[in-house]
Amino acid sequence: MITRAIDSDNDWRFGNGSGNYLSEQDALMQNIKTRIQSFYGDCYFDLTAGIDWFNLLGAKSQAAIKNAIAVVILNTTGVQSIDSLELKLDENRQLAITYSVTSIYGTTTTTTTTV
Repeated sequence: MITRAIDSDNDWRFGNGSGNYLSEQDALMQNIKTRIQSFYGDCYFDLTAGIDWFNLLGAKSQAAIKNAIAVVILNTTGVQSIDSLELKLDENRQLAITYSVTSIYGTTTTTTTTV
């Protein structure tokens, strides 16, 4: 798996040749992150992709949010299993999602994504 890298503002990186691309585990983890941050119905070529953040965050059902995130992670190509998944909502209404997955690349990586 190879994908174009994104920067901290979630924009594609340019100007560094092959350094602008990620492969294997790094590409997979970036793919998971962008899929988690996607909003349901926002992708013009797949209106069923993404998480229904507006309704889930309004309902304040942490179990429903956790389930939606788990479905997105498990449906990501290359992911074999979720080893752990934790959610933390802070006083600034930022949701930190910490997850650990086992992938086809044989390693387990823990990543925190903020929504």
